[in-house]
Amino acid sequence: MSDKANLIDTIAKTDMFSTFARLMRTSKADELITGSGPFTVFVPTNDAFGKVPDSLMNGWLSETEQTMLRKVLSYHIIPTKLFAASFGSTPNATTLSGQDILLKDVSGLRVNQSGVQARNMEATNGMIHALDTVLTPPVAALGATATAAKLS
Repeated sequence: MSDKANLIDTIAKTDMFSTFARLMRTSKADELITGSGPFTVFVPTNDAFGKVPDSLMNGWLSETEQTMLRKVLSYHIIPTKLFAASFGSTPNATTLSGQDILLKDVSGLRVNQSGVQARNMEATNGMIHALDTVLTPPVAALGATATAAKLS
C-alpha cells in the first residue's frame, strides 16, 4: 500500500498550504480535483496569499457562491501530471479555467511570473508545486465584475 495521499489530503496536511486548502473547501473548488486525475496543482503558499490585497481577498470571500474565487483557484490546476523537469519543454499549459499559464525554466522555475518554491510533491492523483505568488487569470476570464488588480 502506498503512503501517498490524494491531492486534497496532501494539500490539507501541508502547513504552508493551509490558506489554499481552506479556500478550496469554502469555494468548493476542491471538487475539481477529487477524481482519479491526474492533475497538477500549483499551490500558492500562505505567504503568497499574504501578498493579496485585503480588498481583493475580501471581495472573493464575500461573494455568495465564491464564483470568482473558484475561477482563480481553478487557474492553478491543469488536467495532467507535470513534473518540474518538463517546464522547459512545455512552454504553456491550459488550466481547468480554460486559460493558459506559462511555464519557464530559465534562472529558476516559474509559472507565469510566480517562482516555484517546492516541486514534485506527489499525490495519488497528481502533482503539487508550491508558488510564491497567487496566479491571477486574465481579467477577461473572470468576467466584467473582476478587478484588474494583478497579482502575478
